[in-house]
Amino acid sequence: MIGGDWYDAYHLPPDPPGGEPGALMITVGDITGHDMHAATIMGQVRSMLRQATLDHPPYSPAAALTALDTACAVLPVEASGTLVHARLDLVDGGPDWTLTWSNAGHPPPLLRTPDGHVSLLVEHDVLFHRGLGPFLRTETRRDVPAGSTLLLYTDGLIERRGHDIGTSIAQLVALLARHGDRPPARLLRRISDWAKGPGPGDDVVVLAVRVPRPGRL
Repeated sequence: MIGGDWYDAYHLPPDPPGGEPGALMITVGDITGHDMHAATIMGQVRSMLRQATLDHPPYSPAAALTALDTACAVLPVEASGTLVHARLDLVDGGPDWTLTWSNAGHPPPLLRTPDGHVSLLVEHDVLFHRGLGPFLRTETRRDVPAGSTLLLYTDGLIERRGHDIGTSIAQLVALLARHGDRPPARLLRRISDWAKGPGPGDDVVVLAVRVPRPGRL
């Protein structure tokens, strides 16, 4: 019941100081292993990534992941795994948003727009591992209409007995297309019901973000 999956969400500092909260940073990750060691490394990586993000204005997801790679290559942190690190910004004048993300070998996030179309955000780099050394991460940006739903998850959700991963992702896409306009709590219950099986084969994190219209996250 212990593992290395995690999620994180926090606002960047306001700009200007004293104003409204800044952009929202979102992370879902999976440290290799299913034991106390993996959980310990997860806590370290989660904190290191927060620090790397806040220490590198203008808060690029790729810059933060590059800094994390560099730190893990130098420090005695036996970190390996996958993650998606993303940023949601309100476009000036609203109501739409911009999503910027960097993917270190993680399963593709899903984005459902208000018309019911679901996209796989497939752009990614290699996983992170101290043996690979520092790696110059890349990031991708796309416009996100207000009312969209962003779904991030770890591989425990799609590694289902009797199904290959491609089939499971296709089923998850269909579920999100059909039910993605529900309140996020109800959507997550629907996903939980879909994922039920004889027993958990892996730890699972699922994070659903509803992009408001208009307003702040």
